[in-house]
Amino acid sequence: MPLNETTALEAFTLVLARSQRELVVASGENMADVLHLAGVAVDTVCEQGVCGTCVTRWLDGDPEHHDSCLSEDERRTHLTVCCARSRSERLTLDL
Repeated sequence: MPLNETTALEAFTLVLARSQRELVVASGENMADVLHLAGVAVDTVCEQGVCGTCVTRWLDGDPEHHDSCLSEDERRTHLTVCCARSRSERLTLDL
Protein backbone atom coordinates (compact mmCIF):
# COMPACT_ATOMS: atom_id res chain seq x y z
CA MET A 1 0.00 0.00 0.00
CA PRO A 2 1.47 3.43 -0.93
CA LEU A 3 2.40 5.65 2.00
CA ASN A 4 -0.32 8.24 1.32
CA GLU A 5 -2.96 5.54 1.62
CA THR A 6 -1.80 4.23 5.00
CA THR A 7 -4.74 4.23 7.38
CA ALA A 8 -4.69 5.69 10.86
CA LEU A 9 -5.32 2.21 12.26
CA GLU A 10 -1.84 0.99 11.37
CA ALA A 11 1.24 1.11 13.56
CA PHE A 12 3.96 3.64 12.79
CA THR A 13 7.36 4.64 14.13
CA LEU A 14 7.59 7.87 16.06
CA VAL A 15 11.06 9.41 15.75
CA LEU A 16 12.17 11.90 18.39
CA ALA A 17 14.62 14.19 16.59
CA ARG A 18 16.45 15.64 19.59
CA SER A 19 17.10 12.36 21.39
CA GLN A 20 17.23 10.17 18.26
CA ARG A 21 14.84 7.73 19.94
CA GLU A 22 12.36 5.66 17.98
CA LEU A 23 9.07 4.50 19.49
CA VAL A 24 6.41 2.32 17.92
CA VAL A 25 2.85 3.60 18.11
CA ALA A 26 0.66 0.55 17.67
CA SER A 27 -2.82 0.42 16.26
CA GLY A 28 -5.20 1.76 18.90
CA GLU A 29 -2.48 3.67 20.80
CA ASN A 30 -1.96 7.42 20.77
CA MET A 31 1.35 9.24 20.65
CA ALA A 32 0.84 10.94 24.02
CA ASP A 33 0.46 7.61 25.83
CA VAL A 34 3.48 6.10 24.06
CA LEU A 35 5.57 9.17 24.90
CA HIS A 36 4.50 9.11 28.56
CA LEU A 37 5.28 5.37 28.85
CA ALA A 38 8.74 6.06 27.39
CA GLY A 39 9.37 8.75 29.99
CA VAL A 40 9.04 11.69 27.61
CA ALA A 41 7.32 14.63 29.30
CA VAL A 42 4.46 15.97 27.21
CA ASP A 43 1.72 18.08 28.76
CA THR A 44 -1.83 16.93 28.08
CA VAL A 45 -5.10 18.25 29.47
CA CYS A 46 -8.18 17.47 27.36
CA GLU A 47 -6.72 14.56 25.35
CA GLN A 48 -9.26 15.33 22.61
CA GLY A 49 -7.35 17.87 20.51
CA VAL A 50 -9.38 20.82 21.78
CA CYS A 51 -7.16 22.71 24.23
CA GLY A 52 -3.83 22.71 22.37
CA THR A 53 -1.76 21.85 25.45
CA CYS A 54 0.04 18.98 23.68
CA VAL A 55 0.77 20.83 20.42
CA THR A 56 4.19 19.74 19.16
CA ARG A 57 6.22 20.62 16.09
CA TRP A 58 6.59 17.80 13.55
CA LEU A 59 9.57 17.72 11.19
CA ASP A 60 9.05 14.84 8.78
CA GLY A 61 6.35 12.40 7.78
CA ASP A 62 2.68 12.78 6.94
CA PRO A 63 0.57 13.45 10.04
CA GLU A 64 -3.15 12.81 10.08
CA HIS A 65 -4.74 15.52 12.19
CA HIS A 66 -7.78 14.84 14.39
CA ASP A 67 -7.76 18.05 16.45
CA SER A 68 -10.05 21.04 16.44
CA CYS A 69 -7.57 23.60 17.82
CA LEU A 70 -5.02 24.05 15.00
CA SER A 71 -5.51 26.16 11.88
CA GLU A 72 -4.55 24.78 8.47
CA ASP A 73 -1.38 26.93 8.58
CA GLU A 74 -0.45 25.56 12.01
CA ARG A 75 -1.03 21.99 10.82
CA ARG A 76 1.77 22.43 8.28
CA THR A 77 4.27 22.47 11.14
CA HIS A 78 2.50 21.27 14.30
CA LEU A 79 0.22 18.51 15.54
CA THR A 80 -1.53 17.43 18.73
CA VAL A 81 0.14 14.32 20.11
CA CYS A 82 -3.02 13.29 21.97
CA CYS A 83 -5.03 12.54 18.86
CA ALA A 84 -2.94 12.84 15.67
CA ARG A 85 -1.81 9.73 13.81
CA SER A 86 0.57 9.19 10.92
CA ARG A 87 -0.23 8.27 7.34
CA SER A 88 3.46 7.55 6.76
CA GLU A 89 5.48 4.70 8.25
CA ARG A 90 7.60 7.20 10.21
CA LEU A 91 6.74 10.51 11.82
CA THR A 92 9.47 12.75 13.24
CA LEU A 93 8.71 15.13 16.09
CA ASP A 94 10.84 17.99 17.41
CA LEU A 95 11.32 16.24 20.75
